[in-house]
Amino acid sequence: MTPFAETSTESLVAALRTPVLNALCERADALRRVLPARPGDAVERPVWWQGMTGDQQRQAALLEHLDALCGHLAGRPAPGCSPDDPMPLVALEEADGFTSAAVADLISAYRAARARCA
Repeated sequence: MTPFAETSTESLVAALRTPVLNALCERADALRRVLPARPGDAVERPVWWQGMTGDQQRQAALLEHLDALCGHLAGRPAPGCSPDDPMPLVALEEADGFTSAAVADLISAYRAARARCA
């Protein structure tokens, strides 16, 4: 990686972290509002899961995924994401369509910078 590419990528990550995290958290919060309350106890989760419709189960799986990505952006690595990746592409994919046009432009710039560095 060239020094310019590192700086450019780092500055894009810094600019994207908060709006992408906000978009993912807002999506997760919207799902929490429509799903039955998720128990905090792992023993009760299977009962919670079985009590939902297939559509609710898909929404619950998406909620788990979004929560993991929010955690990753907050410093707690998500399953399937490299702990060294500050802005996983999957997080950007989940934020697509849920951000402003300016953030969408930053996402495009980050993807292009990341592709150049790969």
